[in-house]
Amino acid sequence: MTLLRPPPRRVLRAILAISVVGAALAGCSHVDRTVATSAIPVDYHQRHPIVLADAPRSLDIFLATGDRLDYRQRHDLESFAAEFRAEGRGRIRVLVPRGVDPVAADATLMAVRRGLAASGVQGAIEVGSYRVADRRLASALHLSFLKLQAGTARPCGDWPEDLGPGDTAFDLSNRPYSNLGCATQQTLAAQTDDPRDLVRPRAEEPGDVYMRVRPIKDIRGDVTSDVPRGVDPSTVWTQSNLVPIGGR
Repeated sequence: MTLLRPPPRRVLRAILAISVVGAALAGCSHVDRTVATSAIPVDYHQRHPIVLADAPRSLDIFLATGDRLDYRQRHDLESFAAEFRAEGRGRIRVLVPRGVDPVAADATLMAVRRGLAASGVQGAIEVGSYRVADRRLASALHLSFLKLQAGTARPCGDWPEDLGPGDTAFDLSNRPYSNLGCATQQTLAAQTDDPRDLVRPRAEEPGDVYMRVRPIKDIRGDVTSDVPRGVDPSTVWTQSNLVPIGGR
């Protein structure tokens, strides 16, 4: 019978060292994978939070054929000026195109000045210029001012994961991809008239006095009469006062 000799001590030490290094590397790999997976929140409200910040509100006024703006551009300028008076910060900045017809550019600038002055904006205009890159395209005066606006903390279109079959680790994690919900948050922020409504409710306004007094009058009657009416104050929905869809 042949007896097997135990391996030398140096072989045992080498095997033990390889095992320790392998375990350490496996542990590091596991920690990195856990951090990378948990770095992306599951809830899209946390991945793409809506924040408030001062951002430019802009309007392009295309060069006019004369010294007056047409109805469409005049109406746009009036709305722009009203928004500046209500929510604007700082001054209105006007950039005039250079490298095009200077007469048309200066005439349009004067028309813009008159339109802003007629809308109650005076002394809050800063005029600059920019060089037109392509004269074949329609040139315009760039108007802008800063106002409080809502938007996502970072722009959409970030795709750090491979949504195809190449990233098996992401597929098996069963987690939503990072860009999911960004467009929804951006749309909600763009549709909000007052960005402050996203961070706090509005103050409660006084109730309608007429609506509060009307049911009391139905029960008690008018102050000039001592005889109570005794009318049911609730709304009675009958077939006669129901309006079908379409108004027919």
